[in-house]
Amino acid sequence: MKLKYTHKNLLSLTGLAVLWFLIAPDLLAQNGGFAGASTRMGFSARGIAMGNAMSAVTSEGAFPYYNPAQTALLLDSKQTDLTVGALKFDRVFQSTSIQLQLPPTAGLSFSILRTGVKDIDGRTQSGYPTELFDISEYQLASNFGIRLSEKFNAGIGVKFGLANYHEELDNAVSVGIDLGALYHAGDHLNIAFSVKDLFASYSWNAENLYHLDQSRNVVNNFPTRIIFGLAYQADQFTLSGDFELQAYTSETQTRKVFVSNGTPTTIFNTELINTSSTQLRLGGSWKTHERLTIRAGYQLPELTQTESWTLSSGFSIHLPFDTFSPSVDYAFVMEPYRISNMHVFSLRLNL
Repeated sequence: MKLKYTHKNLLSLTGLAVLWFLIAPDLLAQNGGFAGASTRMGFSARGIAMGNAMSAVTSEGAFPYYNPAQTALLLDSKQTDLTVGALKFDRVFQSTSIQLQLPPTAGLSFSILRTGVKDIDGRTQSGYPTELFDISEYQLASNFGIRLSEKFNAGIGVKFGLANYHEELDNAVSVGIDLGALYHAGDHLNIAFSVKDLFASYSWNAENLYHLDQSRNVVNNFPTRIIFGLAYQADQFTLSGDFELQAYTSETQTRKVFVSNGTPTTIFNTELINTSSTQLRLGGSWKTHERLTIRAGYQLPELTQTESWTLSSGFSIHLPFDTFSPSVDYAFVMEPYRISNMHVFSLRLNL
């Protein structure tokens, strides 16, 4: 059995939704609010090893993926990170990013994140195999940040998403906005605030795939993410924490059939429902030697589900080369509910 990512907008479920629409006397459906879930797994091995509690962390370099205000951090070189993950169930996780300085007080970054699932076993309704197919999601992001003062940074990011679920299904696209702020409250304390995935959603129609005239446009909204972060950074260690509120917009549709003079009449009623969930992330790093940094993290993806916790750990080996000052980063993650483990490898270069 092939495991897909946890968001509810995958192709097979779309087909079942169309069939339920045709045969069910009453229909209750919602998008679930999980569009783009695979792109929220994290970015670099450094961030993932620290439980993705990185919105206020500046001791590990700049990571605009977590907070666009980090784009304005003053760096001595062009920071470049290359990442690949080894995941079970034929899942794919890859990313790359580069950080550029815009003197005197600004910065610009570009990143690409690719996720997906390979060799999905396609089946008919009767259970007969049809073909193997792959799905992929790509996220291209650009962030701009500016240092408004010695203590305060602000940033904005634009993210373009593309989801390729089937060769006979048009690609779903999304455009989202990230906003972020970073405040240096003292020599060791950072405070962060960000709002992510504003206005982002996927939209597609499966009419050409299933050859059903009754197919309708399906819109899956990304959850709007509001994140508060703290980081305490000393010379040899860093402690960080993020609290996140995710707001979902779901849709329910009901159908009622009335018979008048022997003629059935169908009335549809659609209602939007707003729900939310909260997350907690904690992380830490310790520079044990000039050539070695170790990290650990803890995540609770749903505060009301205490069994959803996940643990992570990792390290960085800072290689003794002046050219590019390379570092090799590694993260090991026990995924939520311990369904599997994942390994993430990154290469940090300073160009």
